Amino acid sequence: MICFEDDEDYIISRAKEAHKHNIYSAKAWMLTAKTLFPSNFKIQFEAYLMEKQSGNVQEAAECFSSLMSSRQNIPDLLLEISAIANALKSNEPSFLSQMFDNICPDIQLTILRTSVENSDDTMEHCRLLVLLLKKFPQLGVDSLVKTLINTEKFFYDNRYARLLVVETLPLLHSLESPRLLQRLVVKAIDFYNSYVFDETEHDISDPWQRLYGVLELLGRQLGWDSYLVNYGNSLNKESYYQKLLLSRNIEDCRQILYCGIVFFLRSLYEHKSLKGNHILVEALADPDLPPSKRKKGDIEVTGVSAHQFQAAANCWELLHSNEVITREFMKLTSQIQVKPWLEGFSDELALYKGRYNEANTSMTNNLTTIISRVSVNFFQHNYLACIENMLAALPLLPAVEGVLESDLIVGGNHRHLHFLPITKVAIMHYFCTLLIKILLKTGNNSDLTYGHMLVLMQLGWPQEESVFINIMEAIRKKGVFHYHLFPAYIIHIDILEELSFIWNEQGKNIALDILPNSQQHLGQRRIGTRGADKGVKEDFKQAMKAQVARSNESILNLIIQFITSERSYFLQVQSL
Repeated sequence: MICFEDDEDYIISRAKEAHKHNIYSAKAWMLTAKTLFPSNFKIQFEAYLMEKQSGNVQEAAECFSSLMSSRQNIPDLLLEISAIANALKSNEPSFLSQMFDNICPDIQLTILRTSVENSDDTMEHCRLLVLLLKKFPQLGVDSLVKTLINTEKFFYDNRYARLLVVETLPLLHSLESPRLLQRLVVKAIDFYNSYVFDETEHDISDPWQRLYGVLELLGRQLGWDSYLVNYGNSLNKESYYQKLLLSRNIEDCRQILYCGIVFFLRSLYEHKSLKGNHILVEALADPDLPPSKRKKGDIEVTGVSAHQFQAAANCWELLHSNEVITREFMKLTSQIQVKPWLEGFSDELALYKGRYNEANTSMTNNLTTIISRVSVNFFQHNYLACIENMLAALPLLPAVEGVLESDLIVGGNHRHLHFLPITKVAIMHYFCTLLIKILLKTGNNSDLTYGHMLVLMQLGWPQEESVFINIMEAIRKKGVFHYHLFPAYIIHIDILEELSFIWNEQGKNIALDILPNSQQHLGQRRIGTRGADKGVKEDFKQAMKAQVARSNESILNLIIQFITSERSYFLQVQSL
């Protein structure tokens, strides 16, 4: 009597041998085997393997579907089912994922359910469940959500949070429990906020848009204003903030709370991303300049991340606008990692609100802290401390030079803050601007004060042109100008041209006592236009040529040297 098992093994061995040389011969052998033994697992599985090895997607799908149609075969297929599931979890295309796509939905469902049921590891179980629900969302994701959020590891293993927030929540269309949904939103806020600040991870596209998708889910279930849960609307920060303001008097504060904190965190993130190496300082406003078109409210903020900072600051104030919202906001922030992102912002916010005693509490003497003190001291009219801190900052100036700041002074009489770059030029430009204002505030009209202002205004020229014009007018009225530091420190071509013009001005007798001592021999002659001898005129002409020849020198280094050399004068300014 012939043993069927021996026959099966014989036919399979002939098919395998033929497969090495002639695929058609191998298929003929397998067709014979399937005809003789139509329900034999070993033959059907070998036929599947042969199609798989040949790269025949459709044929392999048909063979595997045939195998899966019998439940008794499934235990023997677990390894292959696991391989298919792993292929589906990968973003890379593969033979098994293509084969899966060619299998009918009923068999697909059986494959995925089998992989879920046979996974022992909780994390793997959840990943496979996500895979199942992505393919068959109609099954509902409530059970997966509950499994994930109730997993003990969920609270300290970020992989679970990522699986829940990134993979599972987008599959969620509703949830029976609003309380559970709120827990999910809090976790999503915490996860995405931590993710965007993590410089090592960049694989999630549009994290803020994804977070607004979760917010929209909660808002839809609780009947919130659809405008506030729409990501696109949040891009217009001013309009979005005004819409938030309208919701602060609604009895249920959850709308302003959740929408507000997402808007705040996003604005704060954008501010920190753009801000880079900048520091917020009090800047200046001049009522004689054209009013600024950017001003909104009583305070104008300028600089690289001004718009984003103001949005974050205003939203922070809104979330502390009454006891109920403040209390709920504190509860919410205790559940998410907010503190690390608030570092630096708290000081900026204190400065923004004019709470100077809170704005500069650091005891360190690094450059940014000293600049912050300069800013606060100036606006508290503590000019001596302001100048002392400027002098302390000079040895700490960065190597990066940078460029001048165009927004240190804006038009109007409102309060103005500016994000100042931590570069040598920008810092010195700021210091020179403040020093000129301090000298103007002393009301001292001495030639020495005027001369010092001329030196200082060279760096930011023509920012202080109106002050320069007033000084020139004062010199004309007095008829004389003594400034012995002129040859050492005044080299800006525009200032030199104006002084030369005064010298050659028709009919006026103005004495400019500005030449080096070596050129003021012959009884210390004053230089004037009327009655001056040819020698003095020639001295003046040659002196001006010498100054013009130096106009390409570094004004920045010249002014640092000037302030350092004249420190004793500046430290006495408050008593001048």
